[in-house]
Amino acid sequence: MKNKVLIMLMGFFLFAHQLFAQDVSVSGNVKDEKGEALIGVSIQIKGTPTGNITDIDGNFTLSSVPANGELVFSYMGYETQTIPVKGKSVINVVLKEDSQALDEVVVVGFGTQKKVNLTGAVASVGAEVLENKPVANVGQALQGVVPNLNVSATNASPNASPSFNVRGGTSIGLDSDGKKWEIKNGSPLIIVDGIQVDTDYLNMMNPSDIENISVLKDASASAIYGARATYGVMLITTKSGKNDSKATVTYNMNLQWNTPSHIPDILDAYTIQLAKNKQAEMTGGTVTPWMETLLAAKKKYMEDPRPENAWIYNEGSTTNMTWVANMNPYEIGVKDWTPLQRHNISISGGSAKTHYYISLGYQRQEGMYTINTDVQNRYNINMNLNTNINKWLDVATKISYNTSNYNEPYMNYQKGKVWEAMKNDPGRNMNMPIKTGPNDPIPDTWTDNILGWLAYGATQSTKNTNTVFNITPTLTICPELNVKAELTYRPTEYFQKRVIPIRNYVVDNWTTTINSHTYPSTVREETRHSDYYTINAYANFNKAFGNHNVSGVAGFNQEWYYYRKLYGEAEDILTNDLPTLGMTTGTQYTGDNEEHWAIRGAFVRANYDYAGRYLFEFSGRYDGTSRFGHNTRYQFFPSFSAGWRLSEEKFMANTRNWLDNLKIRGSWGSLGNQNVANYAYIASYGAAGYISWVMNNEQIKGMNPTGIIASDLTWETASTLDFGVDVTALKGRLDASFDWYTRRTTDILMSGTKLPAVLGASVPKRNSGELKTNGWELSLKWRDQLSNGIRYDIGLVLSDYQSEVVKFTGNPNGLLSTLYDGMKMGEIWGYETVGILQEDDFTIDENGKYVLIGPDQSKVHKTLYPGDIRYADLNDDGEISNGDNTLENPGDRRIIGNSTPRFQYGITGNISWKNLDLNIFFQGIGKKDVWISDNVFWGGDTAGNWEMYNNSWTPERTDAKYPMYAGRISSTTQSGYLFNAAYLRLKTLALGYTLPKAWVNKAKLSNVRLSISGYNLFEITQIPDLYDPDQISSAYPMMRSVAFGLQVGF
Repeated sequence: MKNKVLIMLMGFFLFAHQLFAQDVSVSGNVKDEKGEALIGVSIQIKGTPTGNITDIDGNFTLSSVPANGELVFSYMGYETQTIPVKGKSVINVVLKEDSQALDEVVVVGFGTQKKVNLTGAVASVGAEVLENKPVANVGQALQGVVPNLNVSATNASPNASPSFNVRGGTSIGLDSDGKKWEIKNGSPLIIVDGIQVDTDYLNMMNPSDIENISVLKDASASAIYGARATYGVMLITTKSGKNDSKATVTYNMNLQWNTPSHIPDILDAYTIQLAKNKQAEMTGGTVTPWMETLLAAKKKYMEDPRPENAWIYNEGSTTNMTWVANMNPYEIGVKDWTPLQRHNISISGGSAKTHYYISLGYQRQEGMYTINTDVQNRYNINMNLNTNINKWLDVATKISYNTSNYNEPYMNYQKGKVWEAMKNDPGRNMNMPIKTGPNDPIPDTWTDNILGWLAYGATQSTKNTNTVFNITPTLTICPELNVKAELTYRPTEYFQKRVIPIRNYVVDNWTTTINSHTYPSTVREETRHSDYYTINAYANFNKAFGNHNVSGVAGFNQEWYYYRKLYGEAEDILTNDLPTLGMTTGTQYTGDNEEHWAIRGAFVRANYDYAGRYLFEFSGRYDGTSRFGHNTRYQFFPSFSAGWRLSEEKFMANTRNWLDNLKIRGSWGSLGNQNVANYAYIASYGAAGYISWVMNNEQIKGMNPTGIIASDLTWETASTLDFGVDVTALKGRLDASFDWYTRRTTDILMSGTKLPAVLGASVPKRNSGELKTNGWELSLKWRDQLSNGIRYDIGLVLSDYQSEVVKFTGNPNGLLSTLYDGMKMGEIWGYETVGILQEDDFTIDENGKYVLIGPDQSKVHKTLYPGDIRYADLNDDGEISNGDNTLENPGDRRIIGNSTPRFQYGITGNISWKNLDLNIFFQGIGKKDVWISDNVFWGGDTAGNWEMYNNSWTPERTDAKYPMYAGRISSTTQSGYLFNAAYLRLKTLALGYTLPKAWVNKAKLSNVRLSISGYNLFEITQIPDLYDPDQISSAYPMMRSVAFGLQVGF
C-alpha cells in the first residue's frame, strides 16, 4: 500500500513539474556582429501576437514562453532569426546584416540582373502595389507608383482600359479624327511572362496573379526588345509555385461600392429661364411675353409637377408645344452607389521536380445608370507549370484565358454618348419628362429625353477574349550556359452586337410621333479575330574569372500577326423580339478588313563588371519589319551603358558603416519605331463606289487611283541619353534613385513639303519630323522599425518631362492652328485678361448702344456689354485680334499656360504593428493648366451650374468672380479663367488585420486576413467641383470607392 501511495505522489509531482515546464521566462541580449547592442529589436513568440522589444542596452525579457516554442528576432537591416527555446531561460542573439537589398534581383530583357549591378534606368515594384486595393484593373493600381510611368484614364466605366506611357512625348502623328497633327505619348511594349500583349490584355488581367512589374525606361534597358520597345517596356511576371512545397490554396474576395467622384450641380429649369431673361436685360434685349410665359410655366411645374403641367402650347398654336418640366438627369438617372465584386482562388505548390500555380478569377462590376445600366463580367484563368525533365532539360508551360462581357446602353447616333448627352443637352433633358402623361393628347409615349432613350432599351454588348499558349524549354549545357526557346500563340476574339429597337416618341408637337422610319431601328454585328505567333530563341551565359564577371545573352526573335474584321448592319427591324440582321427590311451595309505584319530580329547583350565595382553593358538588335520596303526594311540599333559603384572603392572605406551602395551610371542608345501603316510603302487602289459614268445604260463603279508613294520610307529613330545615381544607406533603411534623360526622335513619318496643286495628288509622306523630350525622375524610400515594434516605410516618387517639336515640315507658314518648330507639348494660346468690364468702361451712342472705351474688341466679340471681359492690347495696335494666327503675327494672343501634367508624384506610407497593417497612398500633379469650354460650366440658354450662377457679374454684383452669366466667353481662351489643375489626391487608404496563427490553426487554416479600404477618397484642387481633376470632360465619371476584403489560406 505504501508503495502505491509513493508511486502516486511521484506521478503527481512529475505531472506538476511538467505543467510548470510548459512555460518559462526568457531574458537575454541582442547585439550585431560588431558586438554593439541593438535597440528596438522585435522578439515575438512564433505563431502568437505576444512579444517584446530590446531596451537601450539590447536587453529583453519575455514571460510565459512555451518551453518548446520558438522566438523570432527581427530588426530592420538585419536578417531575421528564429531560435528554439528548448526550455532555456537565457538566450543571447547576434544578428547579421541583411544583404537582401544588395542581392535584390530585377527582371530585365530575356533574363534577370542584380539591382545593384544595373546600368540602365529600370524601376521595379512587387505584388504589394496591387494587393488589397479597391481597383477595377491593373492600370488604376499603378497610377503614381513608378516615376515617369504615366497612367491615363479618360473614364471609369466598367470596361475602361487605362493607357500607359513612359517618359512623355514620343512622336508626332494625327489625332483620332485623322485631321490635326499633335504630339503623341506612345505606349510602352508590354510583356507578360515573355509574351507580348496589349494594354487591354494587361487591364483584363487578375491583379492577384502578378508577382512583379519591371519598367525599362531608357534605350539601354529596352534595346534588346527592338522595334516595338522604342518607348519603354513593361515586364510583368506572374506568380509561380515552388519546388518541394505542399499545396497551398488561397481565396481572395473583394466587395466594393463605387460612387461618382463628381456630378455636375446643374441649375433647375426655372433658374435657367430666369438667367436667360436676365441676360436679355443686361445685353440690351427685351424680355418678351413668351419668355415670361415660359418662366411662369416652369415655376408652375416645379410647384405642381403633374404630367399636364409639363408642356404648354406655343403662341398661336394648338399642336406645337414646348416642354416646361423640370428634371435633373443626374439625380434620376445616376445611382448613388454601385457594386463591384471580385473573387479569386489560387492553388500553388510543387514536388522535387515540378512546381505549379493555377488561379481562377471572376469580377462583376455594375455601372452607374439607374435605367438599363451597364455591367461587365470578367473571367480569368491562369496556369504556370514548370517541370524538370532531367538534369539538363526544364520545360515551362503557360496557359491563360481572359474574357470580358460588357453590356451597356447605346445612344442613337443623333444623341451621342450618354454622359455627353446628359451634360451637353441639358435643356431638353430638364424640360422634358421621360414619358408623356396619361391624359396628354398622345399619352404614355416616350419623349426625346436622354433618360427615355436609356429606358427604351438600345443596347450594345461587347465580348473580348484573349488566350495565351506558351511553352518554354530550357536546355542547360553547363552551369554557365543555358539555351531557351519561347514559343507562343495568342489568339484574340472580339464580338459586338448593337441593337436600336423600334421606338415611337414625341418631340415638340401633338400631331405625330417620330418613329423608326425617321431614325431607323438598327442592328449591327461586328466580329474581329487575330492570331499572334512569336518565337524567341536565345542563350544565356554567366561566368566569373576571379574579379572579372562576364555575362550575356544572344538570340533570335520572329513575330507574325494576322487580323481580320467583318461587320454587317441593317435598318428597319421587323420586331424587337428578334433583332437580327436577317429580320430587317431596310438598307443593309457590310464591310471587312484584313491585314498582317511580321518582325524578325537578332539581338545581343553583353555585360562585364570588375569586382562589382566597374560595370559595362552593350546591347544591340538587328531588326527587320514587313512595314517598310526591301531597301529600308532592316536596320541595326545599338546601346551602351556603364556604371561605377563608388561605395566599393578603397577611398570610400570609412563610409561603409552607413553607406551600403553608391552608384553613378550613364547610358545612350537608339531604337527604331515601326508604328506605321502596314502597307504604307505600297501603291494601292480603293473602291470608289458609283461614279459619274453610264455604260450600257448602267451607272458603273470605279476605283480610286493610287496616291504618290515614297519608296524610301524607313524607321523612325529614338535616341536616348540617360544619367543616373543610386544610393542605399543605413543598413538598407534609405533607398534613393535619380535619373535625368533626353530623348530625340528623328525621321518621324509625316506629310512632306507642300507642292503646287497642279500636281493633282496628295503629297507623299516622308521621314521628316523631329521631336525632343527632356525629363527627370526621383524615387526615395525610408524604412525603419521603432522601439515599440512598429515597422513603417515612407516612399516618394516624383517626375517631370517636357516635349518640344524640333522640326515639323507640314507648317511652312507657322500657323498656330497646328504644330510648329519650337512648340512645346500642351501649349495654350489665349488672350490676356484685364478684368470684367463695368458701366464706366463704356459710353452710350446716339442709338443707346454701348461703345467700349479703349482698344476695339469687335474681332473677338461683335457686341460688348458691362459684365463681359476686357483683353490686353499686347501689340498696341488699338484693337484686340489674333492677327494672322501665326508665330510672326499672333495678334494679342500669347502662350498663357500649358496642359501637360508637370511634377507628377506619389507618396506612400505603410505601418505595421503586430497583426495590424495600414497603407496610405497620395497621388497628384504639381502643375497643369486647363481651359474649360464646357457650356455647363459657363452657362447659357439651356445649361448652367450654381457655382457660376451665384458668382457671376450682375449690375448689383460688380465685384463678381465670373463675368456675365451667358456662356459668352466659353470659346475665347484667356488667362483670367485658366484653371490650375494641380491636385493632391488620397488615392488609397487600407487597413488590414491578420488573425493570429493560434486562432486560424484551430480551424485548419494557414492564414486569414480582413481589410477595409478606400480609393480616390478626396482631393485638394482648384478645379471647379463639377469636374474630377483627372477628367475635365463629359465622359463616364471617375469613381470613389470603399471596399471590404477577405483573404483565406488553406
